[in-house]
Amino acid sequence: MKVDSELGFVLHTMPYRETSLLVDLFSKNYGRIRCVAKGYRRPNKKGITRALFPYTEHQFSWQGRGELKTLTQADAMQAPAFLQSESLFTGLYVNELFYRLLHEHDPHEYLYQQYSQFLSGLVINSFDQIMLRHLEISLLEELGYGLALDSEALHGSALIADKLYNYVPERGLIEMASHVKAASGAYLGADLIALNEGNFEKISVTRTAKQLLRGVIDFYLDGRPLHSRELYRQHLETIDNKNNNLPAESR
Repeated sequence: MKVDSELGFVLHTMPYRETSLLVDLFSKNYGRIRCVAKGYRRPNKKGITRALFPYTEHQFSWQGRGELKTLTQADAMQAPAFLQSESLFTGLYVNELFYRLLHEHDPHEYLYQQYSQFLSGLVINSFDQIMLRHLEISLLEELGYGLALDSEALHGSALIADKLYNYVPERGLIEMASHVKAASGAYLGADLIALNEGNFEKISVTRTAKQLLRGVIDFYLDGRPLHSRELYRQHLETIDNKNNNLPAESR
């Protein structure tokens, strides 16, 4: 199999043998593809190594009959995107999420467009939590794990705005007993109705979306931790420590 000039993005790289890389690509027409980029860690005569840039659309060519393809060409379609601060951690998270959840050789052209638009927004407008939630929802839908938010799962009844619900992956929303106090994993019907309609005007809806999606994503990760989350947690701890060490008049 030989593929030429296929649009795609780099999701993940890791060293392979002495001079090469293992590269996971998200391609427009072939889905996630794993390639070996031979010699990409070996400097040329000028001491420069070939680079693959995350968050930047490329044209890739590869060949091979087995699961592991050989990358033969990689040309960036525009200047490399270098994310910073919150945008960088968001980019790391999205790429790790796609790398972990996408199945190899399973094309998702619509999701590819959503991913490309999200990265463009991340580069131009910095981090946008609502855009991230939409992308997570699109990813789950494309994988067949779409959220079931239009009715209560046990009886198929419409959601009631002032009732509390728990979301169970692969089942849906379960109404909670009226005497149960709001707790982690308890979502207000009004917020769920708004989320299902794509209405993020209220902060409570954005908070509900974040918590609910995290629980569903963790379920399909099957207990595997995301390294990008840990890096972000460490980043926030570093910021807090620096702020706590500042003189009171500087805070």
